[in-house]
Amino acid sequence: MNFKKSCLFALTGIALAASAQADGLYSESFDNLAATGWILTNNSSPASLTWFQGNPDIFAAQAGASGAYAAANFNSAVGSGSISNWLISPEITLGSASVLTFYVRTEAVSGYQDALNVYFHAGSDSTTASFTTALTSITAAQGWTQYTVTLPSAATGRIAFEYTVGNADNANYIGLDTLQISAVPEPATYGLMALGLVGIAALRRRSAA
Repeated sequence: MNFKKSCLFALTGIALAASAQADGLYSESFDNLAATGWILTNNSSPASLTWFQGNPDIFAAQAGASGAYAAANFNSAVGSGSISNWLISPEITLGSASVLTFYVRTEAVSGYQDALNVYFHAGSDSTTASFTTALTSITAAQGWTQYTVTLPSAATGRIAFEYTVGNADNANYIGLDTLQISAVPEPATYGLMALGLVGIAALRRRSAA
């Protein structure tokens, strides 16, 4: 192996090692909701169905198998009741600045008000009353849409999604998929990535000359 190739491999290693520090801390694709460890709590009044495995006959998952997503619908509450249907993550180890990304959508039918509130709670408590840190509120679009929010700094914590509609007559169906929590790289990590990428580009230009 010549010197240029050796340098190229070394710089590639620097870039890959730096980017590895930004890898995901947690991910969930909801291939099997019952096996994820997520907690289903329906506070609707009067309550009926909790969150369930996605129905591919209504729409397909954002990624993976067609039914690989979490879903909730108007049957969260009985009749014209008020919907407050919660999906709560396991306790997740964070330890540094992090961001949450996920996809949400509703069925391609107009006239409904399917909405989702997203919360965070530091620590292990999984009661819905503990989720006092609101991250974002979403009115679901008629197609998979990605959302990104910054999480508060905490060693561990839980994410909660509340499907909420004031009157179940105005609710239809909502899906949640492809959730990931990723660490935010330190400034030094960005520097290493930049150094590696610039070095790789320089060596390639010289090789092509």
